[in-house]
Amino acid sequence: MKQRKRLDGFIFRPARLDDVGYIVELELSVWGKEAGAAKEEIISRIETFSKGNFVATLGGRIVAYGSLEYVDDVGQGANFSWAEITDDGFIAKSHKPKGEYIYGVNLSVHHSMNGRDLGSKMVLYCFIQAIISNKRGVFTGSRIPGFSNYLKHYPKTRAEDYITVYRNGKTRDYELRLYEEIGFRVIKVLPDYFPDPPSLDYGVLIYWTNNFFKNPFRKIIGLFFWRLGRIKLTKKKVK
Repeated sequence: MKQRKRLDGFIFRPARLDDVGYIVELELSVWGKEAGAAKEEIISRIETFSKGNFVATLGGRIVAYGSLEYVDDVGQGANFSWAEITDDGFIAKSHKPKGEYIYGVNLSVHHSMNGRDLGSKMVLYCFIQAIISNKRGVFTGSRIPGFSNYLKHYPKTRAEDYITVYRNGKTRDYELRLYEEIGFRVIKVLPDYFPDPPSLDYGVLIYWTNNFFKNPFRKIIGLFFWRLGRIKLTKKKVK
């Protein structure tokens, strides 16, 4: 994929060190001082893995930021926290240059972009990177912000049971449902994943399978899906 790509009026490009101040402002606006990525974290991410950090701009203003790292297969084995899998957000010690999978470290979209489906476009950018870079798939941790409210009505519900609650055929939790609608599937619940009161600090490990792994035409396929603006997927098990 070229350095700059357009989609629905947005420009997507790799993040640069001179973007850091603007990204910090975005992080503060979206997540607040406690949860938003600090200047030192963002600098470390870009210096460690520049290709894994990208922004979306509109009218020259940064309105979304995403950060990725390469990892080994984290779908098996012990649970982990966000801090453990991302080196406390710095990725200097957690990024594995030869890892066969992508892990989504961070996704922030400015509130003024609500209704423009920018979050899904950022995830699409990540999927395209997985296809072109020939990675087996994409892992990330989803919040389940509806869980705390659900417990008010059904106080004995476990997180593992909550994520299997459906409404109109779709996962009840709205954030997890958004991820599932764009192709992710649930792997397992992660207790104490990240400080997040609405989710009661739970996360859910989710995974997207790259059906084009080792495809000799993956670069052409990636560009095609980017221009299409979506990827139609079939679900496969993690290998």
